[in-house]
Parts: sequence; structure tokens; C-alpha cells
Amino acid sequence: MKNLVIIGAGKIAEEIYLYLKGDSDYIVAGFSAEKSFINKESLFGLPVVSFESLTETFPKDNFNLLTAMGYQDVNRLRTRLYLEGKSLGYNFVSYVSSSVKNINDLQIGENCIVLENNTINNTAKIGNNVVLWCGNHVGHHSIVEDNCFLAGGCAVSGITEIGKNTFVGVNATIGHQLRIGENNIIGAG
Repeated sequence: MKNLVIIGAGKIAEEIYLYLKGDSDYIVAGFSAEKSFINKESLFGLPVVSFESLTETFPKDNFNLLTAMGYQDVNRLRTRLYLEGKSLGYNFVSYVSSSVKNINDLQIGENCIVLENNTINNTAKIGNNVVLWCGNHVGHHSIVEDNCFLAGGCAVSGITEIGKNTFVGVNATIGHQLRIGENNIIGAG
């Protein structure tokens, strides 16, 4: 299946739509957000439907999902909608920019967004529901666990683990052989 609905209707969803349109085989059919967050009926000429009515408008057998939203509440909003979509039986896909540098197949989970100019070493592992914004480096034998968000320009050295639900700010550097726990915010720089 190549039909896709983006979960989210804000600035990040707009950005990801343009990436998908120009650099993927997916056909975006629409956007979805929780009813209380919808402030427009369409985006890029496509419908914005309530998450509560998602199964009626975009049945799980015909549409994949990708959650495209930020790191609000240390990634918990994006995680909650991802898990709710899974419980409804939807398949989640990942988007990896064609410019991502990795010699072998990426070890990446579902519902991930990996934008341009990321370098991910061959032995690194990326969990589910992870966002790697532009220009990051994930070193050898490193693990980025589920529900993380790395803003642009981050450097994660080798043999390092970043725990679930962690946000890493722009241009942050995480040293070699470190373990970052869960539910952390690491500031920019």
C-alpha cells in the first residue's frame, strides 16, 4: 500500500508532507488530528479529518499512517497517537530521506522520520516513533530508543544509548559510551 495519511496538521506535518511529495513513493491522501486541535478543513488541498473519525474516512486496510508532529510533552502526544493508531489496526510507515548516509540497510523502527543529511553508522539502531531532523550523526553501536526526537545538527558518539521519550536539542553533542535515561530533555548546543 502506498496511500498514506499524516497524523498531524501543524507545521511539522506541513514540512513532512513536502518531503513525502518530493522524495517518496507515498501518496498522501489527507491529514488527521484530534478534533480539539483542528483549525482548518484542508491542508495543501487535502482533507483534515478528526482522529476520532479516522477509521470511517481512511480505513486501515487502504491507508498507512505516519505521525508527523513535534516533541510536545517530551514526545508523549506523538507517542499516544501512534499507539492509538496501532490499537486501531493501522500499519505505520517510516520516511527516510534519500540523502541519508548509510552503507548497509538501516536498522530503523516504524513510524520514524529521518530527514536529509543524517549519517547513521551501520551498527546503530533506531527504535520506533523516532524523529531525526536534518543533519545529525548517530555513531557506531549507538541506540536511539523509541519515541525520541533529535533536532538538527546533533552528534551522538559511538556505543551510546538514548533512552525512550528523550528530546535532544539543536547542535547538542552526546559523548562516547554514555547512557541517557528515559524522559529527558537535552538542551541546544
